[in-house]
Amino acid sequence: MELQPVGKFAVVLELLELAERAFVYKLKRERPEITQPEIDEAVSKWYRHRPGAEFGDGVGVPGDPKRFGL
Repeated sequence: MELQPVGKFAVVLELLELAERAFVYKLKRERPEITQPEIDEAVSKWYRHRPGAEFGDGVGVPGDPKRFGL
């Protein structure tokens, strides 16, 4: 059975949630003394930096974000 676009998006969101939980688990394992505000900041930075996907997830030449007014 082929997933409809909404189903595919739901899978993406589930994977994103799983990735975030894994990242938090890694932080707590590496730094047992870490506080919740530090975790929140690290997660926020992780979302902004996206190691391995600095220019997005797409294949090809990165687009110019200025075209969107960013």
